[in-house]
Amino acid sequence: MIKDALQKIGLTKGEIQVYEALIELGLSSTGKITKKANIASSKVYEVLQRLINKGLASYVIKNGVRYYNATPPERLIDFLDEKKEAIEKNQEEIKKLMPQLKEKRQNLEDVNKTIVYTGLEGAKLVLNEILEAGKKGIPNYGFGTNEDPYVKYLPLALKKYINEAKKYKFDTYLLFSKGFKSPNTTAKIRYLSEEYIFPVRTMIYGDKVAIVDFTKPITTIIIEKKEIEDAYKKYFQTLWKIAKK
Repeated sequence: MIKDALQKIGLTKGEIQVYEALIELGLSSTGKITKKANIASSKVYEVLQRLINKGLASYVIKNGVRYYNATPPERLIDFLDEKKEAIEKNQEEIKKLMPQLKEKRQNLEDVNKTIVYTGLEGAKLVLNEILEAGKKGIPNYGFGTNEDPYVKYLPLALKKYINEAKKYKFDTYLLFSKGFKSPNTTAKIRYLSEEYIFPVRTMIYGDKVAIVDFTKPITTIIIEKKEIEDAYKKYFQTLWKIAKK
């Protein structure tokens, strides 16, 4: 569990091995650390220096020899706080660049309006885009599959989405097969026979249509084109009329 936690906060495999060795050994020479951490002697100095730079290790010199030690475990919290501050600072800098980046993109004669993502990040991006659209009063229409893969693959992202939907009172309309119970209690839901249900999740918001296929490899296609969005929305509205509450 310690290894997993240290990996999640950004430490490399070598840093984890050396840090754990320092925790267990206390003040030690590189020879003992190398043996305990099971790391190449040619790498130990480099790894120790990285830990020192992160504030997770320190050293003292006795008779011309360096002895290393782990800093108090509480320093891990400080390390995370520093990473958080750095991320927040970077976010602010990127936000300042947004107008310039958007302008450059809009000035392109041929902007790619269809984007394909592989993996869960694409599916998560769709939820975030729907959130931003919902805050502006843009409704979301969703249908497809006789279950909700977001519950299985992205429960935290879905929980955040539902909480935001409650806060901003999004207009969300969903179509599922009969008997399915959506965790999204803020949505207006109707039910169709299974022959009308798509095998992939489809969301319509603003000028975009997002298609998320949760079969492996998980694939997300986001199409930004008014004509396609209009066609999908009309189809959704047709199904909505024949669906049952």
